[in-house]
Amino acid sequence: MRGEKREPVAVFDARWIKPTPSGIGVCARELIIRLPFLRPDYRFIVLYQDEAVREALAKRLSAAGDRVRFEALPYGPFSPWSQIRLPLLLRRWGATLFHAPNFQIPFLAFPAGRSGRIRCLATIHDVIPLVVPDYAPSSRTAKMRGVYRFCLRQAARRADALLTVSNCSRRDLTKALKLGERDQARIHVIYNGVDEAFHADGRASIRALSDPAPRTLLYVGRMDPYKNIPALVQALAGIRGKLPFPVRLVVAGPTDERYPEASQLVRQLGIAEAVEFTGSIPFRRLVELYRTADLLVHPSCYEGFGLQLVEAMRSGLPVLCTDGGSAAEIAGDAARIVPLQSTCDFADRLGESIIDLFLHPEALQELQIAGLARGNRFTWDRAAREIASLY
Repeated sequence: MRGEKREPVAVFDARWIKPTPSGIGVCARELIIRLPFLRPDYRFIVLYQDEAVREALAKRLSAAGDRVRFEALPYGPFSPWSQIRLPLLLRRWGATLFHAPNFQIPFLAFPAGRSGRIRCLATIHDVIPLVVPDYAPSSRTAKMRGVYRFCLRQAARRADALLTVSNCSRRDLTKALKLGERDQARIHVIYNGVDEAFHADGRASIRALSDPAPRTLLYVGRMDPYKNIPALVQALAGIRGKLPFPVRLVVAGPTDERYPEASQLVRQLGIAEAVEFTGSIPFRRLVELYRTADLLVHPSCYEGFGLQLVEAMRSGLPVLCTDGGSAAEIAGDAARIVPLQSTCDFADRLGESIIDLFLHPEALQELQIAGLARGNRFTWDRAAREIASLY
């Protein structure tokens, strides 16, 4: 009937979710399985590419009934076809809101500098390629930095609300993109959540100093140069023989032949028997590594959020990290922090901190208790509620 109020339609771009999801894919999945239940006043259209992803999401969203439907697109968010065809589809579907869990949006659907008929909610997780020199020189983003900057600026100018995941990221994207006050006012900081599979149930207590069993350092993440893994390898080599028990390092994450420096250094230092590069691992093994390791060491030069820190805290694993990017913001007083800038060699300071923590189990116990309390603040339920309020 004429004059009857239409039910709003939110189009959620779930094409970022892959069968083996990245960090952005995890964020997208955790939000879309919650948002339809937090906003029952909306109908949702979920865009997807992979049929297995659609089936998995459909099971999680079955209770929403016909308020959720799926639309397959044969092209990804970065495809030129997404820029050309998606604006037309949004109008055909009667969309009132487009929700992108990353920065790539169909620009032509949203006028720059003002609100259009369809509102847009987009996310810029970080601007690492623009603020960290030589962060990953062989990456596609590094080789196309100008295009990357252009896409970020377009998202910042065209989205009605722009999400980011830390105050550090907000400051850096504001500076890197030279955003004016009007654009800055539309930026909302909403911290990521952490999968509920990460918890401390069944975790052994902190080992006593007299326990001769080997201790395990854990690193979780990629091998990009800015992650600073060679410094961690140097730190491990430097502490050998200085503790009353052996120490080993597990590097958990996909190997990258573009950046072999860490593995080469392991061989050069003759510590191959003390270092394990796991490569890509199943989620269950990652959960187990957090639960069985003795200390998470995250030497990264920069983090937009630092999901590993919170995953470790929720798992009861003490955390040692740097003050790079948002790491100190996310960790708060629940981690031992090694400053990146100092007159002393960073690897030496990292090694000294590892030794100090292992020689003082009570300090590890304090970090574990503080980490559990802080880590439990970061939930996807909270993140989804805050985002739903912006709809």
